[in-house]
Amino acid sequence: MYLHRFMTSVPFRPAWTRNGAAMMQWLFCPTPQAVGFALRNTLASLLALAVAFWMELDSPQWAVATVWSVAQVRRGESMSKARWRIVGTMAGAIAAVVFIAAFPQQAWLFFPAVAIWIGLCSFLATFSLNFRSYAFVLSGYTCSIIAVAAASQPDNVFFIAVSRATYIVLGVVCEAAMALLFAHDLATRARATMHARVEEVLHQLALLLREIVLHDRETLTHAGEFSDMMVSVHRGIEFPAIEMGRHSHAGDHARAVFANISIMVTRLFGLSGAAGQGDPVLLDTRERLLRLCDSLHSCRLHQGILQALHGEAKALATLFHDRALYDNKDEARRVTHTMLHAAMTDLAQALEHCQAIFTPPAHDRFRFRLPGHRDLRLALYNGLRGAAAIMIAGLVYEVTAWPGGMGFIAITTLVCGLFATRENPVVGTLRFLSGAIWSAVAAGCLDLWIVPYLSNYEELAFVLGIFLFVGGLAKYNPGTAGAAAAYGLLMPNLLMPGNQLRVDEITFLNNALHTVLAVGLSVLVFRLVLPFCAAEERVRFAAHIRAELRGLCIMPLPPLPQWWIGTSVDRIGRLVRHAAQAGDRAAAGEIRQALMLSAVGLNILLLRQLKREQDNDASHSLAVLLRTLARYQPVSRRGLAMISVTRRRLRAAAQRDGADPWLLQVMGCLDGIERTAAISMDGNRAYV
Repeated sequence: MYLHRFMTSVPFRPAWTRNGAAMMQWLFCPTPQAVGFALRNTLASLLALAVAFWMELDSPQWAVATVWSVAQVRRGESMSKARWRIVGTMAGAIAAVVFIAAFPQQAWLFFPAVAIWIGLCSFLATFSLNFRSYAFVLSGYTCSIIAVAAASQPDNVFFIAVSRATYIVLGVVCEAAMALLFAHDLATRARATMHARVEEVLHQLALLLREIVLHDRETLTHAGEFSDMMVSVHRGIEFPAIEMGRHSHAGDHARAVFANISIMVTRLFGLSGAAGQGDPVLLDTRERLLRLCDSLHSCRLHQGILQALHGEAKALATLFHDRALYDNKDEARRVTHTMLHAAMTDLAQALEHCQAIFTPPAHDRFRFRLPGHRDLRLALYNGLRGAAAIMIAGLVYEVTAWPGGMGFIAITTLVCGLFATRENPVVGTLRFLSGAIWSAVAAGCLDLWIVPYLSNYEELAFVLGIFLFVGGLAKYNPGTAGAAAAYGLLMPNLLMPGNQLRVDEITFLNNALHTVLAVGLSVLVFRLVLPFCAAEERVRFAAHIRAELRGLCIMPLPPLPQWWIGTSVDRIGRLVRHAAQAGDRAAAGEIRQALMLSAVGLNILLLRQLKREQDNDASHSLAVLLRTLARYQPVSRRGLAMISVTRRRLRAAAQRDGADPWLLQVMGCLDGIERTAAISMDGNRAYV
């Protein structure tokens, strides 16, 4: 009876049917936001195409491709990408005119020059964030597209460059105009988004701080995930800041929040969990910190709650400072409370910036930038891959004299440029290839079976709009966004619409062939030429950080702690992402080690700041210690031995001079270096 009731109430569906329905839900059951995104950009594309027809431009499909290239889910992303796309197009157009003028009818001077330019643009783009890197990439492949189109008619290179720039500006203007019609209360929604991002960081901080206080064994694993989240939120905060307008400095305050929270978490990595387990003072400290975690986890960015949280953090900072200063019984307890005082001070500063986000102060001119990691080797590899792809495509063209060879080179340049600046350029290339194949199928249906029967623009717009609308739904869905990016960029180019143009079967098949083969060549280049390896990256990062630690000890002008934290969090976030993409569970040890080395570097910089504040015997001992650490490395047995010797000297000075806040801070930094360096040296040791 129960079996009969179950079978009659829940119809049986095969697993593949259920999975297929879930995979196609973005198409058959789209969200209202996805429909709005797809409709907005479809209308912008058709408007750009109509204006291009009216202006009788020779390649109106590039205006449509520009709309879909610029279109992003968030309005701030679209605004940023449109601005940098115009800048990159202008730079690429100028470079194309220069190369055609310098190397007319000289193929094997022209192709290497373009390859070097592409490599240089990819190299520089790796050092930029968000869509600033896109400007460098765009200047590279725009130069190639214009130069390749003008290679057979060098006298017309200037007009081709102007035409290309016109398509870009037209597409950007149409996308922006249509977005303004769909935008409603943009600044208010952007502020709500920023509040939600900051709230998410505070909630995750509460969970991580609870694990640190309770000395959970998975603390460092979750700290790596927290760093990855911080990098993602930091990069994404730029776009709601753009939507809020130039007058607002909420984005700067949000970055300051992230910096202070990252410094706070890194300080606490060296917190001892073994000392004083039954100590009533430390138990009271732990209970107060756990109550703070509860407050952070339930907080919302409202003025009253922020003020209460800020007051709680300030009160804890004062309490821990008093306990560190007037406790003469236990040195370890004093050092622990000194570290907690500094951490609560960082949290209080972060909450002050949260208040500035919620209630901007009058005449606010606050500016703050949090730097990221600049990987010279990755930049060099990206440049070499791009240059190699162009040289291979040029060689194929010269050897085969393929009529579609110039288009093959242009599309190869475009795809290599799009993927060159990614941290792991292999990820997403196969999806882009599948999108290129789908774009060829869609354009083939339009070119060969539908467009020949259309007699006016209205009919073309109706039919083309259906295909573009489906592409917009796919681009809004994260699972199909990679393939949809290729679809929106390449399908209009294969369609080749024109006022007096009808693409025949031979022309279409040649264009589709060289487009798909160009994408395939780019995929092979990224997988075969200097392929990315996450395991090698972890080893290289560890060696690089160790070398940097030695430099931090002796460089004449040490960087600010915010600089070190920004680069360290960026590195750790990359390690976590790449390990997740590769499914590498063995990376946890290296990620924990990177976290410990980050804490060592922070304490070295704080130690140098303290050394500059005093000129006494203790500061001279610190100078000797720093020179020794630079010689033997901070994370080494000799380095730990020298730290122990210096701590004994300072302990004697503290007993002789009484309660000295400066000495307590120095002892806290030395304790943090010693503990985190010891954990880093033992990669298999659990965090206890």
